[in-house]
Amino acid sequence: MPHEMMTPRERIERLLRGEPADRVPFCPAVYEHKAALIGTTPSFLSRDAGLFEKALIREAKLYGPDLLTVGCDVYNLEAEAGGCQVEFFDTPDVPAVRTRAVRPGDKISGLRMPDPERDGRMPVALEAGRRVREKLGADMIIRGALSAPFSIACEMAGAEPILTALIDQPGWVSELIVWTARLAMSYGRAFVERGLGIVLFDSHAAPPMVSPRLYRNIIMPPTAEVIRYFREELAVPLVPYIIGGNTVPILDEILGTGTNNILCDFRADLDTFVGRLQDGPVLLRANLDPWFLLTQPEETIRAKAREVLDKGRRYPRFMLGTGIVPYDLPPSKILAVRDAIINLHNS
Repeated sequence: MPHEMMTPRERIERLLRGEPADRVPFCPAVYEHKAALIGTTPSFLSRDAGLFEKALIREAKLYGPDLLTVGCDVYNLEAEAGGCQVEFFDTPDVPAVRTRAVRPGDKISGLRMPDPERDGRMPVALEAGRRVREKLGADMIIRGALSAPFSIACEMAGAEPILTALIDQPGWVSELIVWTARLAMSYGRAFVERGLGIVLFDSHAAPPMVSPRLYRNIIMPPTAEVIRYFREELAVPLVPYIIGGNTVPILDEILGTGTNNILCDFRADLDTFVGRLQDGPVLLRANLDPWFLLTQPEETIRAKAREVLDKGRRYPRFMLGTGIVPYDLPPSKILAVRDAIINLHNS
């Protein structure tokens, strides 16, 4: 194992090439928690590029992550720009969609495709990402947070109506997802044009709410097209496709989308993922349960992280992270996970 200290970008690029890195990359899921790091709220941060920039820089310096994500209330931005009304709060609560832009059966042609450069809060995230890249330089991979097509559809129309429509009106859902795929590609392209990467989130597609058959027949094709667009047409080296929950029932389909970075959430079986991926050029991230981080002392967290590392490191392209960090989680709990990685490298 090499012992020279690598930059975060070098570490990730080594894994992408199938080469050993100096240590396991550390990838905590810091979204609304960003706001707590600078003493503000998610609603204020997500509407102010200066606050967003400040929080991202603070996150990078405090936690030393190997990937930095420009995202706060991840699943709301595309839906808001597409016509949903979002409610903001003076409290630590995350902004929430209150009024949907479309109902099952509505004409998709009635929707207006938003412009990432001017609509909703997309310009705020784009500007924050540009500024952070300018300050941190090329050593860090900075990615714009994107919702995948199905998750955008769930926010545009509501998750429950979409899940019902998957059974009753699958053709309509397919038409909407084709539209939301265009939106995801447009927003992602704006990040790429600023020298940033992207990461696709799609936890609305997680089983058991969506069956493997419905995922394979309706959700997978447009998702694969979005991933192909980023990897092949825009030549984005790393295109993560992140779904929380127990995704073992759709693991083959997730890999079939063409992504080269997947997630084994704390609800899923890591041994299954490691066994399935032994031959694949795909980065695998495992998450620690955020409730576990919130309720357990730091030494117990370090022990759990070592346990996950022991399992995950059987796969050479393994990364360790966390589930979505609660707003008020003490930073020492996140640093305990990082400590486990550093101590393993130094031992």
